[in-house]
Amino acid sequence: MKATGYVRLKRGIWQIVFYYFDENGERHQSSESTGLPEKGNKRRAQQILNERLDELANQYTTTLASKNILFLTFMLDWLNDVVSHKVKISTFSQYLYVFNTYIAKYKPFHGVKLQELTPALLQSYYNAQLKAGLSPNTVRKHHANIHKCLDYAVRMGKITLNPSIMTELPAKRKYQGAIAYTPEQLKKLLRLFRGEPLEVAVQLTVTYGLRRSEVCGLRWEAIDFDAGTIHICHTAVMNKGKVVYSDSTKTDSSNRVLPLTNNMRTYLQKVQYQQAENKKLFGDAYIDSGYVCVHPNGAPIRPDYVTPHFQRRLKEIGLPVIRFHDLRHSAVYALRKGGCDAKDIQAWLGHSDITTTLNVYGHVLGGDMDRLGQVMDSLLFRSNQAG
Repeated sequence: MKATGYVRLKRGIWQIVFYYFDENGERHQSSESTGLPEKGNKRRAQQILNERLDELANQYTTTLASKNILFLTFMLDWLNDVVSHKVKISTFSQYLYVFNTYIAKYKPFHGVKLQELTPALLQSYYNAQLKAGLSPNTVRKHHANIHKCLDYAVRMGKITLNPSIMTELPAKRKYQGAIAYTPEQLKKLLRLFRGEPLEVAVQLTVTYGLRRSEVCGLRWEAIDFDAGTIHICHTAVMNKGKVVYSDSTKTDSSNRVLPLTNNMRTYLQKVQYQQAENKKLFGDAYIDSGYVCVHPNGAPIRPDYVTPHFQRRLKEIGLPVIRFHDLRHSAVYALRKGGCDAKDIQAWLGHSDITTTLNVYGHVLGGDMDRLGQVMDSLLFRSNQAG
């Protein structure tokens, strides 16, 4: 911005007078008193004027840069500079995945400045993702990320209004429930996975309903054979193609101590013995990682290894192909069939709220409602039917 000015005397006090053009091309004139008396202060008054002119030029440059920033650039900066410091690595990885895989690849967004982003353009993105096959719930998650980013832009004074609030979102679909193996199918699964690289991970997940991050992060130090407990307190998650091992869990309630069942005690002792034998066999090439689920050479099994190899093996052995995470659902189904109630299952899974358990596994826990109905029938109607 071109800014010019001069100094003048007014009632014995030096003033600075300056002219400048704003970002819209409009000319402005302003004057300010320096507070300096006339005698011996002309040079100082000129210095104040020069500083003021530099300040105006810097303000213009900053404003212009703000107005020229691209939406995609701003969102990526927001992810790296703000979101990365507020959420867990696994959550941040999901934010980045959505941005890189979907938002950044939407061509109509390319070259669009933050200030030019409109509700219609955002709506076109949501509609396009729905047509491409993404579920309404997934598109709503994309919207949530964009909405938070644009809210931040409003707070930072980059835009005056969040355009995402004027878009129409698809109706949220009620969770229909994941596929769950029956206890009979789980028995077959365990039998057919014997000797497989994923055997230990499958055994633990089926028994305890662990998350993939929890089973891959499980360490031997978390298993207390004397106390008969297994402490779920470590995780392993993927972030930008690398495994991040952590001494924390998804939520505080996910950090839980579970009983070491008799069968699992015996099984894990055999696993520990086999790993000791493998260590002798591999010698210096053995990786003494301290993790429970490992390859024969001791290298920890990565989370991104689990799912594809699990599903490939299911196809080979002829069982219905499910996600590895669906073993957690299958564990819930087995617990429910065994008579456990929702509150007990909540603690076993490490959910912070019973509502989460009911929302996710309501289709499996529906039997609880049957039991309650039977109680009411027994209390209110059985005697009348007998008479």
